[in-house]
Amino acid sequence: MKKARNDWFSRLAGNAGFRRLKSELSALGSRSIPWEIRDPAPRKLDYAIACKTCRFVRTEKGRRVCQATFLKALTQTRQAGRATSFICPIQRHAFCVPVMEKDQVRGYLATCYNEQPAPLASLRLGELVLETLGRETERVDELKMLSETIEPRCIALSTIHTIHRLISSTLNLQELLPRVARLCCQVIRSQDCVIWLVDREKGILVPKAEIHLAKTPSANARPVRLGQGLIGRLAVSLKSRMEDRMMVVPLVEEECIGVLMVSRARKEKPFKILDREIVTTMAEQAVVAIRNAQMYETQERVTWGTIRSLSAIMDGMDAYSPGKGKASSTKRLADIALAIADEMKLPLAQQRSLHYAALLHDAGRVGIPEEILHKPSKLEPAEYAKVKEHAVRGASLLEPLETLEPAVPIILHHHERYDGTGYPKGLKKEAIPLGARILGVANAFEAMVSDRPYRRAMSIEEAAREISSHAGTQFDPKVVDAFLNLVKRGKIALLLKQKADGAGEA
Repeated sequence: MKKARNDWFSRLAGNAGFRRLKSELSALGSRSIPWEIRDPAPRKLDYAIACKTCRFVRTEKGRRVCQATFLKALTQTRQAGRATSFICPIQRHAFCVPVMEKDQVRGYLATCYNEQPAPLASLRLGELVLETLGRETERVDELKMLSETIEPRCIALSTIHTIHRLISSTLNLQELLPRVARLCCQVIRSQDCVIWLVDREKGILVPKAEIHLAKTPSANARPVRLGQGLIGRLAVSLKSRMEDRMMVVPLVEEECIGVLMVSRARKEKPFKILDREIVTTMAEQAVVAIRNAQMYETQERVTWGTIRSLSAIMDGMDAYSPGKGKASSTKRLADIALAIADEMKLPLAQQRSLHYAALLHDAGRVGIPEEILHKPSKLEPAEYAKVKEHAVRGASLLEPLETLEPAVPIILHHHERYDGTGYPKGLKKEAIPLGARILGVANAFEAMVSDRPYRRAMSIEEAAREISSHAGTQFDPKVVDAFLNLVKRGKIALLLKQKADGAGEA
């Protein structure tokens, strides 16, 4: 019998219970001929299997008679929705049981050439089993459809959560934007992503991040005037756009702050609605992260301006401060400290705190009498005790400033000694903050290579030997090793020369 295409019937046929029922029904006769009919209203039957057993259907006339009888029984079964027994033209017993889906006949299980009729109880049991299997298959289909609908969104939700964590982990705009662009490419499998930010003063969109994953990347993005071209118009209208393999989404917070565009190669599949939902959600999170980064940059500029002003004031208070046209001792100190930190591969956040501390390390000198600060001869014990208070005083002055909080411990402890004989707390070894240990080496070196009324400045080599001789006592040996590596490679000499030349030009 010819089997019509029926996907639902095919899935049911793969069920173990269905196969067992076919086997049980076929066992009703020693030479039973099984039929699996996948068309609810067949017009013609396939006798390839039946001809092997039944001689009657081997002739054209016999097949026509048999087919008319069988098709009539199938029609009765379909109309009644119940199993049907009948006698074939050669007086053999036959029956067919409907295979149902949502009260609709999808096909039939049948046997013929049986020596005895099928018990009514067996037919009813067959109906019940097929009905149960059909419902089970329906539920599987429904669950599959539900899974196909929910699973991508669950994956998308999990992905968005991961993206939120990744893009919220930095306040550096130069790191943030490429990270967002790369994540867009990875999540929706696009080859290109470009992010423009709005420059209100110039009235343009400036490309700030581009990711091109294709072997032959597209041309680099260019600035776009607001209101012109696709990107410029969408930035003004605040509307997103999705074509087959391109999506453009404005980055909006009350007003447009930028535009994000992703695209795929022609050989790739077009974007779907779910892709648009994901990119839109990513754009919303990117807006928050971008705004936070921009506010942080503004705060950083204000902080740096304040710190530089305070540093300049303190340099002016120093009797040993270089004259006009010479490099600031505080700037030299900061650059040396940062060079050591970079050599030791400190994270950028720690280097920033060290930079703050280096510029403000002597903030506690405010309040110390000038005659003590500017005394050219050796200080008396009481005077030295007064000077030693500057670390604590400086930390106390700066502690209320939240931005400078990570720098306060460095300022407080930069006069501690590695062997525990320093001040103000007498901390020892690793108990001293690493930034303070670095600043201690940089501070001592900068003082050695600077002129004083009571002594000449040491050469870099002389100062380096002096620093090395106190490794393990006054200074952390690891910090000293990093410093000496810089000296050997000529980086310290180059740093001092660059600063001297730059100050001279100023």
